[in-house]
Amino acid sequence: MSRYLADTSIWSWALGGGRPDIAGRLADRAQRNELATCYAIVLEQQHRARTGLEFETQFGAVFAPLHWLRSEETAWERAFAVQRSLAHAGHCRHRRQAMDYVIAATAELAGPEVVLWAFDRDMEVICEHTGQPCELEQA
Repeated sequence: MSRYLADTSIWSWALGGGRPDIAGRLADRAQRNELATCYAIVLEQQHRARTGLEFETQFGAVFAPLHWLRSEETAWERAFAVQRSLAHAGHCRHRRQAMDYVIAATAELAGPEVVLWAFDRDMEVICEHTGQPCELEQA
């Protein structure tokens, strides 16, 4: 069974109401227990909460029930290695958000059954460079 590490871009579009198609696929994958998350994604997404209550409600309802991937030191090392490699691949190709590298590395190191699911050009560049499994949403 594949698991989908839904990037912050997926959560933002789904929870923001801007893409009901993404929200529908997210709900379907959650129902089938195919979603995964990690602390880097939760840190990015939860900063949008306006109160402690909103933070706890969203965390408990949305993220706590998911399968959690660990971002061990090796994920940070891999993130840095990919950034370094992209820096040598072409002018400014490495200029991506730091957490995007960590999220991509977390998915990659979890194994080929974990697919990084994103709506993000930065993730597209990273995944093309690493060759890791990914599903990219289109505008």
